[in-house]
Amino acid sequence: MSSQELRQALNKVEVTGVVKEHKLGTGKTENGDKYINGSLVIKAGEFTEVTVKVFVTETNSKGKVKKAYENLKKIQDGELKTLAEVPEEEAVKVRLWGNDGFTPQFREEMYKPENATEVVARVGVDLGFGNITIDNNIEPEDYKATFDVEVFVESVEEELDKNDEETGRVIVKGWCPVYGGSVIPLEIKVGVVNDEEGEYDFAEDIRDNVDPDTTVNFWGDIDYRTIIEKISKGGGLGRAKIEEKRTYVHDLMAIGADVIEGDDEYDIDTIKLARNVREEKKQEVENKEKNSSDKENKRNSRRNKAKANRNNKTTTSTENIEINEDDIPF
Repeated sequence: MSSQELRQALNKVEVTGVVKEHKLGTGKTENGDKYINGSLVIKAGEFTEVTVKVFVTETNSKGKVKKAYENLKKIQDGELKTLAEVPEEEAVKVRLWGNDGFTPQFREEMYKPENATEVVARVGVDLGFGNITIDNNIEPEDYKATFDVEVFVESVEEELDKNDEETGRVIVKGWCPVYGGSVIPLEIKVGVVNDEEGEYDFAEDIRDNVDPDTTVNFWGDIDYRTIIEKISKGGGLGRAKIEEKRTYVHDLMAIGADVIEGDDEYDIDTIKLARNVREEKKQEVENKEKNSSDKENKRNSRRNKAKANRNNKTTTSTENIEINEDDIPF
């Protein structure tokens, strides 16, 4: 592949489940087009919860109202209830899907938190140009969150636990080329998988067949969940304290893969150029936040100067004030 071009990689996510909650808002573009944006939290398994960012304009190029917009509006208006409002069997069930590149996908969000020194880059699931279908015939056994992506492999590493001991799984770190000539970082975990013949050590396959600078198509399950543990502390006198320990799992667990060769594989020079584009985007966010902060500081400086000037003009003269000692209350 030429270093002057970058093929947009396969980057496909599918989510089926019940809507746990939403944070949806509305607005208008500069052209006056209505839109809904925000996020949905979807329970996509017994423990799996996937937050999906959305931005959907009201009409398509033909002027017709988009089905995705209609469905999101019903959720926003409370016509379709979430788990925050009703029991699971009554809450709205959805499928997020797409075709031919117009699918829900992984997308990287860059921002600079207040008082932070560096820009934060976080990869999450975005509806993009995908579809959201309401289907209340979905049962809990149908819930799922899956991915199908292509990555240019940077490294294959052994996964270590909190005691720095190998778990038997491997972590594949790589770059997924996206629209605009950039890339997003992805980490994919590989371990033992089950097939018709029983357990299969997929991690060993990766160790033997995948090297850095290889292009690989991985598919598998999105394992996003929160593990809550109850921990007892103290209690020498009276009852022990019960504290909650929360562990956040944010894993992409591969169950299959294909090595890509030929015209569709990526070369390191092209990926390097794409990484430069990504760094430029981070710098744009940094500069934007800096300019915004500088403007706010200038506004505050002007306010303080104006306040100081007002205070200087307000003087109190005590030279001609006569004090009667009988009026002093002490």
